[in-house]
Amino acid sequence: MAGEATPQGKKTLIRLVAFDLDQTLIGDDLIISEHTRQVIDAAQVRGVIVALVTGRGPKVSAHFARQLGLVAPVVCYQGGMVYDFICDMVLFELRLPVELLPSIVSAMQDRDWNLHFEEAGHIYLPRISHHPPIFYELIRVTEWSRLDDLLHDLPAVPHKFIVTLNHPQDRARVVAEMEAVFAGRINVIPSHPYLVEGLPAGVDKGCGLAWLANYYHIPADQVLAVGDNDNDVPMLQWAGLGVAVGNASPMARAAADWIAPSVAEDGAAVALEKYILGSW
Repeated sequence: MAGEATPQGKKTLIRLVAFDLDQTLIGDDLIISEHTRQVIDAAQVRGVIVALVTGRGPKVSAHFARQLGLVAPVVCYQGGMVYDFICDMVLFELRLPVELLPSIVSAMQDRDWNLHFEEAGHIYLPRISHHPPIFYELIRVTEWSRLDDLLHDLPAVPHKFIVTLNHPQDRARVVAEMEAVFAGRINVIPSHPYLVEGLPAGVDKGCGLAWLANYYHIPADQVLAVGDNDNDVPMLQWAGLGVAVGNASPMARAAADWIAPSVAEDGAAVALEKYILGSW
């Protein structure tokens, strides 16, 4: 195990490290640096559990976890699923209330939202949609297909839905509209400048990380979380030590105990070097 002084000067033992994926461990090129791999390997050799906590689905999350040589289950769908990719077993999951699906599709049609559902690592889009080009960049490592009827042709109840924005300045308005339409029946999370997600009520990365920590019988004050965006705030606040990378959003930076270098500068690795390896 490893210990390091926190920003408040108290000695702490870190037994579990939770990393966001996009713009924390990987940039737009989706490549994990060799330096980051080596530092994560060194942390795991010391007995520290390293896990991904991401909005991505289980298949993509497992893909990157394997690249990193991780063995801990991945927390997917913003905390809505915990997936043991080694045993191919879902340990925990919550899905959208089935009775809300007609309202979600209706809201999409009334407001001309670019909507898709996600279930079991697969994205389902309507037959006709007008997603901006960045959407296809974001899903280029994910399986997806189009449905003639987005409501009735879904193979199973989805884990979440996402509205893709044409312009980042639309995000605040869409968040407000979604919160008004669903009035607490779902959790609305702006997860990217171009994305707003709808999740089962009560689901966020903090809850997902808490589930994983409890699985390992690790208290919050022995957990380090690293992220970059507004959707990472719940886990940065829940963990005993929260770190935002240098490219983080204002909300993530405000929630963090320390600001690491950016993803382009391997900020996630620097956080491990500072708080686990003591080499920074």
